[in-house]
Amino acid sequence: MINLLVDEAYAFDYLSILEVKKQKSSISNDAWTKCYVYLQNQFDNEKWLHMMHSKEYENMIKANELTFDAVDKAKNNEVTAQHVDYCNYQRYSAKQNFQKKFFTSDLSELKIGYEKYEN
Repeated sequence: MINLLVDEAYAFDYLSILEVKKQKSSISNDAWTKCYVYLQNQFDNEKWLHMMHSKEYENMIKANELTFDAVDKAKNNEVTAQHVDYCNYQRYSAKQNFQKKFFTSDLSELKIGYEKYEN
């Protein structure tokens, strides 16, 4: 394994993706547990619990569920590519909100083309 330096929301988004996969298949339990413990060890317990039980983290899980479902439906042409793109924007927005609430740095991920969804 290697360590990869990413912003905090990126790491928590990855954990939330593993959460969605864990809900869909028990095969992902081990990967989720390892990631959870690895991240948890980097925070004091109070901050960790505050983040994990936050509306912002819950929204990341929901956005990833929405995106996973849209990708599955797109495989059978049940939704448009535009819908999948919109779901992915929701995911990006959830990461931004998490980062802004709990950390002082900006997201390192930059998205181009999402101006159409922003007010």
